[in-house]
Amino acid sequence: MMMRKLMTPLMILAMAIGFGACSDDKDPAPANENKSIASLYQSLKETPQGFTVNAGSWQSITGARGTIIRFNPQSFKDASGNIITSGTVDITLTEAYTPGQMLLNNVTTETDSHELLGSGGCVNITAKVNNHEVFANNYSISFKQPGANEQSMALFNGIASTDPLSGTIWSSDSSNTVPRATKDSLSNPTFYYAFDSCLNFNWINCDHFISSPDPKSDVKVTLPDSSYNVANTRVFIIFPDLNMVTGLSHYDAATSTFSLGYPSYFLPVGTNIKVVVLSARNNAYYFDLKENITVSNNISITTNPAMQQSVSAIQSVLLNL
Repeated sequence: MMMRKLMTPLMILAMAIGFGACSDDKDPAPANENKSIASLYQSLKETPQGFTVNAGSWQSITGARGTIIRFNPQSFKDASGNIITSGTVDITLTEAYTPGQMLLNNVTTETDSHELLGSGGCVNITAKVNNHEVFANNYSISFKQPGANEQSMALFNGIASTDPLSGTIWSSDSSNTVPRATKDSLSNPTFYYAFDSCLNFNWINCDHFISSPDPKSDVKVTLPDSSYNVANTRVFIIFPDLNMVTGLSHYDAATSTFSLGYPSYFLPVGTNIKVVVLSARNNAYYFDLKENITVSNNISITTNPAMQQSVSAIQSVLLNL
């Protein structure tokens, strides 16, 4: 555990590249594929976990990262709203608890009203019977936490954009389900945020709104030249102290600069951040990571994602953020 903490993400990146040079393993994308930012996102995406449950009974599943989902006899319904009381239900689950895991799955912590969220974890759930989608009627979900946390949390539903590059943003859940902070037992003090009445599948997030003091500043990230642009490059800011990640949505072509864009996204001076750049240029993938940055007034950050990266190398770094 201590060894892992002493290894920086850039060291991990270098190791991943070195191992890749000595391995017969191939990246998910074929060498002759036309590499784009869209294909990079598709290759980075984690493979969902698969589970099987029986409709009409009490059952639970636990994800690899600790999410607990409990189904009751009336948890599933068909497209007409009829409760499904028997049969096998195939469940897929994707868990994203850290900013790096969120970036792998093209998820940020922004709302549809341009507000920032601090996350206690997000998941994507699908359910099918005989390969036909079925829907949530009512179930419960518990998000595993790294330790005791008294922050007031709420559920948010994911909104998938028609543009696959825009990722998933969040809308407040209207069901008014009340969360509980729980732990397993005195002998196993694992903490969870538990929601007893969830009415939707797909992307679900356990979050709280971020309220930040003044003074605040926009953050500008400048790329080396105009070959890095809004068509082939995405820039993100990670807030390690808040478990939060947001994209830089505004692009100035004249200066090859990305910025936060919305004043509601501006950051308090003194905030600790990391900057991640993902790009696809000249039929190759590029990546850059800047760490230990402290926000100052009108801060401008220069990045240089010049080194060509394999998908597996980028995944290795993001999984440790």
